Amino acid sequence: MPFFTNKKTDTPKQPILHPPCGPVQGQARRGVASYKGIPYAMPPIGSRRFKAPEPMPPWEDIRDCSKPGNSSLQMGGITVDSPGTYQMEGKSEDCLFLNIWTPAITAEERFPVYVFIHGGAFSSGSGSEMVYDGGRMAQEGVVVITINYRLGALGFLATRGLLEEAGTTGNYGLLDQIQALLWIQDNIATFGGDPEQVTVGGQSAGAYSVTALMLSPLAKGLFHQAVVESGSIFSISAFSALNRGDLQKTLDNGKLLCDLYGIEDSPNGLDQLRALSGDIFAALSMVKSNQSTVPNAFGFWPIYDGIVLPKDPVKALKNGEVNPVKILVGYNTDESSLFIKSHTNLGIYQMLCYHIFGPENAPKAMDYFFVDDDHSPLERAQEIYTYSAFLIGMVMMAKEYSLLGEDVYFYNFDFDPAILKIVGLNTAHGMELPFVFGNGIGQRRATKISNLSWIMQQSWVNFIKYGNPNFKAEYKGQIIWPKFDSENKYIMVFDTHLASKNLPNQDDLEFLETLMFG
Repeated sequence: MPFFTNKKTDTPKQPILHPPCGPVQGQARRGVASYKGIPYAMPPIGSRRFKAPEPMPPWEDIRDCSKPGNSSLQMGGITVDSPGTYQMEGKSEDCLFLNIWTPAITAEERFPVYVFIHGGAFSSGSGSEMVYDGGRMAQEGVVVITINYRLGALGFLATRGLLEEAGTTGNYGLLDQIQALLWIQDNIATFGGDPEQVTVGGQSAGAYSVTALMLSPLAKGLFHQAVVESGSIFSISAFSALNRGDLQKTLDNGKLLCDLYGIEDSPNGLDQLRALSGDIFAALSMVKSNQSTVPNAFGFWPIYDGIVLPKDPVKALKNGEVNPVKILVGYNTDESSLFIKSHTNLGIYQMLCYHIFGPENAPKAMDYFFVDDDHSPLERAQEIYTYSAFLIGMVMMAKEYSLLGEDVYFYNFDFDPAILKIVGLNTAHGMELPFVFGNGIGQRRATKISNLSWIMQQSWVNFIKYGNPNFKAEYKGQIIWPKFDSENKYIMVFDTHLASKNLPNQDDLEFLETLMFG
């Protein structure tokens, strides 16, 4: 079947495509066609709950893809914790959908593909949130895809009964992401995408996911470049203090859940586990924005199971047992101001250190990052959390990938609008997203904000297209973004004035890396 037409003048407002998955009807606007709510796997409900996703059989009738599909079942929100986030409308276990924005008009066109994985502490969020709308980026010549995947317990519960049933357990959300990448390989050419030029990106839990896929043997060959914004799979311990990604500890956590509902943790109890209301799992999985300093009985995060992920991810990284890709990676200066609140006192700071580093290493961390008249508990908590929950793992990945000969480009987002200081956020976690996607910011380069957004989005697009974020044409204020290497650790600083420098605070980072990973 033809794509749209071979004439660029005849783009219909409701284009119909015929990919292998089945016919889809989208919407065209401003030179971009969007197809939303496409199922990439069978609904993971009933007997398919807590199992690897199954491919969706092709459908015959034209599917209306003008609206997004359901978000994963969830309650609360890591970034927005208000009564409105507890409503369940538009959320379901039947959530394995993706959205596509494409600039392609003719059947012959092939554009690079950017697959974005949303964040939300693996407990909340959706690929259909307004900030991730791919329309602006698609106008720059990229096919943009966002995905939903199972969250919370529904995506990451591990029990011994499930392990005995399938040989692995707990990484259903990651398996969803891998299934989406398989779907893209099979279908994206019909949408004008090049399956040989796929970049996977993500922010926060999405960045944790991307780095997990970089380590997963199941994702080998499914993508060719990676964008990692604020997070890595190595930093699970900073959020999931009770199980830290360890399989046995996570299985103990799963048994605790089974015991809570009087369910036997064995294959005999799986029918009961699958019969529980999904709302129960959503409620148990809820993570609030300040939960980093509060004990959480159930932390549902990816697991080092030896199948989806290596049992020892640090060893795998050091041994070069990774999926070789080019990387664009970076962090925001004040990541943890979103999580560590102004009421933080010495006790909260100490508790945070014990959660992250454990009883043996916490005193060493507190001696190094001491509290005195010049260093408040709040400042120290934010500093140590930015390092441990986000930065250290990304630097580890960047160093090892550069040693493997892969191109690595490292950034620091340091733009600090005055309005954020009023609410105590500074350059907080997630603040770069509107700049990268270009949504909610003027696009005429008329202000410092809109100009910075233009530069950042073009840098990301350049990387997706060419594997290099640097501009081919000159512009005012331009500087070269050098490659990161393990010795100099060059980074690009995105602010109203661009700068290139060495990664700051390297001694602090090396101390904590040794403390956390040996």
